[in-house]
Amino acid sequence: MALAWTLETALRKHHEGEDARMRVFSQPFERGFDPILEKLEIFHGTYHTMEEFTGAMNETLDEGSIDMVVFGTCEYDLPYWHSDLLAAWDARDGHHKFKIVCIVHQGSDKRWQVHVPEWSRRGALHVLAISEHVQRTFELEMDEHAESSDPAMYSAGYEYIPIDTHVPILDLPDLPNKPLDRTLSKAVIQGSFESNRRDYTGFFNDLIQSLHEDPSAWGYEPLDGRESFVPDLDSVDPPFELYLVGSGYIDIPVELQSIITIFRNQNYTDFYATVAGTDVVVPAFSDFSYYTLQATSTVVMAVEVDVPILATRHFRKSYSYADDDATVITRPASMREVHALKALRTGDATSFLRSDPAGQGQPIGDIKAVREAVEHMLQGGFTRRKEDVRACKESVWKKNLEVAGRLLTDA
Repeated sequence: MALAWTLETALRKHHEGEDARMRVFSQPFERGFDPILEKLEIFHGTYHTMEEFTGAMNETLDEGSIDMVVFGTCEYDLPYWHSDLLAAWDARDGHHKFKIVCIVHQGSDKRWQVHVPEWSRRGALHVLAISEHVQRTFELEMDEHAESSDPAMYSAGYEYIPIDTHVPILDLPDLPNKPLDRTLSKAVIQGSFESNRRDYTGFFNDLIQSLHEDPSAWGYEPLDGRESFVPDLDSVDPPFELYLVGSGYIDIPVELQSIITIFRNQNYTDFYATVAGTDVVVPAFSDFSYYTLQATSTVVMAVEVDVPILATRHFRKSYSYADDDATVITRPASMREVHALKALRTGDATSFLRSDPAGQGQPIGDIKAVREAVEHMLQGGFTRRKEDVRACKESVWKKNLEVAGRLLTDA
């Protein structure tokens, strides 16, 4: 629907303010997304059931015939609709062909790609990634297929398949105004509760160790025989809280029972409000493919709700649309996420710089580049001005409109 918003905006610019002739075919939206659509006025066209799609593609051909089909999740959609659409495309005359725009989320899912040659031969395919690093992955993959020794591959014109990126960031209203001089007290890890997606175990272990070493830095009392850490009521600063927002089941270590709150299967209104109320989004990736093959919606969500992401230089290079100090708190990769959160909360990274995690007899702070990176992170802090984040979003929306223009020009 973010792409529908961009396309409609682009069409209005190209057609002197007229409403775009767009149709959305979908199942009923889940988790209260309809009120979000209405509030944001994302789409002014017509909605149809999925059952009406095939008939719409075979309507009597005229100026109103569908000439571009956008699949929101091509990994699922193209295999399902391929045969019907191919028959419809071949049945049309040369003046009424259509193009398929494939929104792809990850490079590891190959189910849809077996159908690429037939659409590529017809010059009717445009691939659309949701992050630049996924676009780069597909560009390399298409070039590899183009130079294959298999005639069925090298003759399919892979090198001419256009590939772009459209980042699905919505313009959410009513985001909270948080004071810039606050103490970091709420971090969130968002995603399904699966260890192959997020390193929950590693993060929990790091947090437990840090709490044992310095509970007051986090606003908690020492265990002193208790099973769980409890807030220090005499602390000036609010205690640190970790939100887990997602779906599925996860075991919480007993030491962290008072620190972690789980938000499961929220509707969209509550989901946005929960994350927007935090100070930092922690990616906690456990799968390196998030930097190469697939893009996480966590980054989109963080930018949408004006909450900075705690990430590395490598992250910024991969998710280049978020490569901005307004949206990212950059930690050195040698500084674990928990250590960075503690430093940002207290304004002091001395304990980290004096540590020797490898047991080599050399403090990590002896590495000049690491020390400078930590100092830079602390100088920037964790709070961000809304106008700076807004400028980053507007840059993304401008690029999205340019992509939409290419889609429409080629339609």
